[in-house]
Amino acid sequence: MSTQQQALSMTDLAIEQLHRSRNFLTALLDTLADDQLHVRVGEGNHALWIMGHLAFADDLFISAFLNEPSCLTPEHEELFTSGTTPSDDPADYPDREELQKRMTTARNRFIDWAQTLEGETLWEASPEAVAPIASNAITAVHTLSQHDFFHAGQIATIRTSLGMKPVFG
Repeated sequence: MSTQQQALSMTDLAIEQLHRSRNFLTALLDTLADDQLHVRVGEGNHALWIMGHLAFADDLFISAFLNEPSCLTPEHEELFTSGTTPSDDPADYPDREELQKRMTTARNRFIDWAQTLEGETLWEASPEAVAPIASNAITAVHTLSQHDFFHAGQIATIRTSLGMKPVFG
């Protein structure tokens, strides 16, 4: 197998993981009614915040790698950046459909970029904004997949607190 084929295979696998992690998370979100999207366990995150945060993270990464401005508003960043505390008032957030749209737009933009990775570009150093989280381009792709799974765990915990049975298994 040539280096190019190996690089393309690595890229394809990473993109597959982006789809798999987002589909897993979306399956969990789809089980929550609109009035359950703001439920928090302890001081944890609720689903509305998680949805906005995932859009923020994908947008942060792609904007950094492309050296382009964010596609999200400054208000979105203020609500959903890492370290913010979710509000218990659902009126403080965009609705489910708007957050899903933002998640999809940011993820698709990221995947479009990830599909261009091959050869040496896989190992391109990450921009300063994301370097502490992912040291290079291919690691950035895997990091966002892992990020989805991390927050899917939070949604699973919310579901358990609501007395819901596991979606998988």
